[in-house]
Amino acid sequence: MLQGEIRKFKITEINNEGEGIVRLGDERFVVFVPDALPEEDVTCRIVQAKKNYAVAKVLERDNDSSMRIKPLCPVYGKCGGCQLQHIDYASQLDLKKKTVYDAIKRIGGVADPSVNNCIPSPSQWGYRNKASLPVQTDRREKFLAGFYKNRSHDIVPFIGCPVLLPMLESNVISIIKDLKEAGLEGWNEQSHHIMGFIRHLVFRTAKFTDHSLCGVVAGRSANMDEARKLKNIATGHSDDIRGIIFNKNISKGNFIWGDVFSTIHGDTVMQEVLGKYRFNFEISSFFQINSEQALELYRYASKMAAGEFPGNILELYSGAGTLTAFLSEAAKHVTAVEEWPQASKYLKINAELNGLNNITGHSGSAEDVSEALSGEKFNTIVLDPPRTGCDPRVIAAIIKISPQKIVYVSCGPATLARDIKSLMSNGYAIRNIQPFDMFPQTGHVEAVVTMTK
Repeated sequence: MLQGEIRKFKITEINNEGEGIVRLGDERFVVFVPDALPEEDVTCRIVQAKKNYAVAKVLERDNDSSMRIKPLCPVYGKCGGCQLQHIDYASQLDLKKKTVYDAIKRIGGVADPSVNNCIPSPSQWGYRNKASLPVQTDRREKFLAGFYKNRSHDIVPFIGCPVLLPMLESNVISIIKDLKEAGLEGWNEQSHHIMGFIRHLVFRTAKFTDHSLCGVVAGRSANMDEARKLKNIATGHSDDIRGIIFNKNISKGNFIWGDVFSTIHGDTVMQEVLGKYRFNFEISSFFQINSEQALELYRYASKMAAGEFPGNILELYSGAGTLTAFLSEAAKHVTAVEEWPQASKYLKINAELNGLNNITGHSGSAEDVSEALSGEKFNTIVLDPPRTGCDPRVIAAIIKISPQKIVYVSCGPATLARDIKSLMSNGYAIRNIQPFDMFPQTGHVEAVVTMTK
């Protein structure tokens, strides 16, 4: 298969990026076709040809798949934030179940894993409580804020986003407008991170309290004129945004936050309510982006963690203590571990806020603290690592602690499958696999795997 070649295909599958798939030559060669769905006959141009796969661009579609719908967002297909808006919601849920199934079968080595149906999100649109927007400057635009195009660092300007909470969407639009009108400058990635000012804007709005924060991440300190302009903008939004925070990040990496935080105006803390619990957290703290579905997830995970008799639970990657609160109902005592300082300090704060006396927080990496606690007795270990999964030291510590039950919460099916394979090779068996749709309209899926000895 040659680049530039025109081919006709019958699409047979779809991946979690929303791309159609065609398998050729005893299924050893795969063609990925963006904006093509199963059942569709398409004429394509090969735009990339490799030894084992190719990427094709649709030139003409002869028929529409039964799962195809019209995307709601006007920049869908340009913005890389969503991958599945052109697919009906029932098919999205089926795809996410399959994503978990395929990962555990292929990477985890389980021949035919039993995966429950994906639990739908209470809201398919207007659910997201957080928006992180890169900001750039170039020869055409002094201040360009939006979301990255798929697989690039080119920005699609923000004009609105239907997956954001309505109040959050409104805050993003108004703050970007004010920053542009003030003449503030974005970051210049092409200058090897030595030119420009604002690198990112981060917005958070609580679903159940309407509390909002905005974070302005800059590559250097603000000069007097910039500081004055930011202060004026912040005070002008005091009625709809509780606080605007300044963060300096001088690193050349892609991590959003630097180490230095300061307050431009207002409060640095917001609060969300999940069920009967209230949680305080800061702009950079981890908090599930879908508050409604987070409540369902936490209730389910705590139910899975509960045994016949309450025991001691070790929770790794606990964030600001949201799942921790729900686990406290199922445990005699919860030992919670979190590395990020801006989150770990709220473990204690949120436990006290909710009158929970059976929680002990540890500030430190999961690998260091789990190793230090490897001589302790825990009936259950609950872990919710980042998409990269667990460090091998964490898996080794879990095996040494040897709990009767493990509840693994994950947003990365591939690393989840990798880690549970290691646990299965050390005597653990999968008892339940439950996907949750935490991210409607995207290819991402959350899953909870329960394992016992």
